[in-house]
Amino acid sequence: MKTTLIALTLLSLSAVATAASANTQNQVPVENYTYATHLDIAKVTHTPDMDFCGVKPVQLGYIDHAGQSHNLRYQVVGNGCDSDN
Repeated sequence: MKTTLIALTLLSLSAVATAASANTQNQVPVENYTYATHLDIAKVTHTPDMDFCGVKPVQLGYIDHAGQSHNLRYQVVGNGCDSDN
């Protein structure tokens, strides 16, 4: 009985580890935008939430014309300032 319990525990832990490593392999690295960055945007997959006040970095997710996914980080001024006209 103990052997079966240990085997099931090890099997469940290996399944969790496999799922965690699959998630990290599918993550797209974040690229920092500069004025020299060439943008090839075929489809936007994620737009940032702009409901904040001030300047902060946000991320835009997109797919280029070759089908590659990208995450682009850039600085932006938010739309959430109450004192703006």
